[in-house]
This record gives sequence, C-alpha cells and structure tokens, in this order.
Amino acid sequence: MCSFFLPSKEFDTTYGPAWHCIVGTSFGSYVTHSLGGFLYFSVDKAYILLFRTAVEPLSKP
Repeated sequence: MCSFFLPSKEFDTTYGPAWHCIVGTSFGSYVTHSLGGFLYFSVDKAYILLFRTAVEPLSKP
C-alpha cells in the first residue's frame, strides 16, 4: 500500500533511508522513531503509520 503512493527507492531518495510503513484497518503499535519521523493518518477505513528509524553503519570487527 505504501509503495502505491510513492515507490520505496524514490521515497528513500527524497526523504532519506530507513522509513517503515504499516497499513491496516485495525492494528496496534509501539515503535521507536527518529525525531520528526512519525506520521499516522487514515484514508477512509485504512490506517497508515510511517516512521523512520536511525541508520547506523555496520562496524567491521
């Protein structure tokens, strides 16, 4: 559903990486998100949750 609005790679290019999308008619959530990276809204009976997490590079041992 989220890719219906904007393809993932295009979204990441425009707004930065690490966005996650949950779509449904009934769900609960508890997420950790970056400052300014949380959006929750509804369209008719569909609820959309978009949130961004921090991206940290993998460290080599």
